[in-house]
Amino acid sequence: MKVTFNRDALLLAITRSLGCVSNDKTMGSIEGIYIGTKDDNECLICAYDYEKGLKTYISADVEEGGTMVINGTKLASVVKFMPADITIETGEGGTATIYSGKSKFQLFYISGESFPPIPELSPDRFFSLPQNALRKLINQTSFAISHDESRPVLTGLYFEVKAGHVRAVACDSFRLAIRDIDIDTKLNSTSGEDEFRFILPLKTINELARLIEDKDEPVNFSLTRKRVLISMKMKYGGEERETTMFSRLIDQMYLEYERFIPKESKTFVKVDRRELSDALERAALVTEDRIQGQAKSVVKLSFEDQMLNVSAISINGKVFDEISVEKEGQDILIGFDCKKLLDIMGSADDDTLKLSLTSSLMSMVVEGADEEKKNTSFLYLAIPMKMRDA
Repeated sequence: MKVTFNRDALLLAITRSLGCVSNDKTMGSIEGIYIGTKDDNECLICAYDYEKGLKTYISADVEEGGTMVINGTKLASVVKFMPADITIETGEGGTATIYSGKSKFQLFYISGESFPPIPELSPDRFFSLPQNALRKLINQTSFAISHDESRPVLTGLYFEVKAGHVRAVACDSFRLAIRDIDIDTKLNSTSGEDEFRFILPLKTINELARLIEDKDEPVNFSLTRKRVLISMKMKYGGEERETTMFSRLIDQMYLEYERFIPKESKTFVKVDRRELSDALERAALVTEDRIQGQAKSVVKLSFEDQMLNVSAISINGKVFDEISVEKEGQDILIGFDCKKLLDIMGSADDDTLKLSLTSSLMSMVVEGADEEKKNTSFLYLAIPMKMRDA
């Protein structure tokens, strides 16, 4: 195998694939990146860890065809500091020579024949979203995806897709995040379905968030019952190429999340998001200090008349803040994990928030109060913590 690549195109193809390289040291074939020639002017760059993968074809000058699997991190480090176009040439003894100008490296590789076959799918459901809309959905919900493998259904982002509407949902047992957007989904199904429901695993969501950009170009989804293909146009050097991510889906029914949302709240508050976020940041200086053996303290929100008192006491110190609010209903004192509440504040994008509360033991609903935003909405559920004096 002897192939010459544009340095920038090859570097982008490698670095974008690294997140799909396996960390399983017992299976060398998926520890690396696959490089294989297609014809005289094109190569496939691919990574696959049996759960998710990424593949793209980039332009190349193929002098001698072949395939290889090579350590992607090391190859990316080599390519990054090369001065110009890169030539990769395989030789005997499992050694590949990478050279550019007068610079030359040698790295070990294994045959591409040992790389696992990429899944062949026959999708029957299709839809698309602009990259910026998908990016917003992910950024404003993924913080609430669970990392607890004992409840696999919660370790992904749940999607409900209809013609003209998308909802993304995440829940980690401490928070619930729901984001809705009205948008043309170009939904299509060979079976006539008019609504798609599926769960994308957290690792796939993280890789997708790393790849998509803040632009209107579409991301195309093709679904089977257990897998998904996600394709988009991306720049590689001076040309645009289609990149395809493939992933398993979490093949379970998502929890009935709507039944956890309180239906009859007694206290309603409008608060400036930035003021509340700043107060929680100051409270975090007390509640989030890491001291071995010390349990995290609670940030307390006391709604009295038209004032919100934010306070926290721990072994590290005390903090107290006051914020003017608009309140209807009963006074209430409630406590939260400060960091989890800050995550919600950072994901909400309305300047004014509407808080709905029932009691110190029931979840607080956080919604946007900006009535001008007609095509998008969010709802966050923050579960309270017990307080000694509550």
